[in-house]
Amino acid sequence: MLRSNVALTIIVSLLPLASLIFLGMEALGTDWGALFTDETWRDSLFITLYVVGISTFLSLVIGTWLARVVVQKRWRFTSAILRIPMFVPHIAAAYLFWLLFSGGGIGWVEANERNYMTVILTYIWKETPFVFLMMLGTYEQLNRGYVEMAKTLQLSRFDQFKHAEFPFLIKPLLDSTWILIAFVSFAYEIPALLGVTYPKLLGVLAYERLSTGLYLEATEPYAVALIWTCLVGMGVLVSYILTSSIRRRIERGVRR
Repeated sequence: MLRSNVALTIIVSLLPLASLIFLGMEALGTDWGALFTDETWRDSLFITLYVVGISTFLSLVIGTWLARVVVQKRWRFTSAILRIPMFVPHIAAAYLFWLLFSGGGIGWVEANERNYMTVILTYIWKETPFVFLMMLGTYEQLNRGYVEMAKTLQLSRFDQFKHAEFPFLIKPLLDSTWILIAFVSFAYEIPALLGVTYPKLLGVLAYERLSTGLYLEATEPYAVALIWTCLVGMGVLVSYILTSSIRRRIERGVRR
């Protein structure tokens, strides 16, 4: 049993390397100069960063706040309600928001608008429950003695959160952040249904360039995926290196 578990761990650990090798092989022959100067890819990157940044940040804030409130107030029924969006497929969520906002949006929130607000709202609705569940376990196991000590010292509410809660949230927040970034940046269903024809998100543009057959240079989507995968991987590595010392102290039960 132990040997099989070790073998499985090794295989799973090699999967990212295998994906990088596959993307690198498929990207062979790419005209990198033309790729970096392609206005379509550049605009797609900017709109992707915009959507990923806003939807990820708001999902993290809302999900963390909800987990904090549910644990403090012991709202078990609310906890059950918040899980419902996780059972809705992304394509169904996209269609639901398309029905809500197509042809009769609320001001600047409307389906197929260049600001992508409907796409962002859909991702927030879908991904907030994921963040909520990631943070819920941390808050349920949080030592309340730190919070009580912060109150005894008469710290402000913000300082109480900063010193007594936030250090313990770093790891699940980092995990949630990079999972959401990796998923949203190359997702297809929601931006394909609720987005616009230009600029498209990276996932939609890459899929269309691979599937329509209208482009002779089929290696570009793989090259873009390779670049983005490397950037996300570097971001994960750097963020975990920067927070390694505080995470080790917390795991040992020491807060300095």
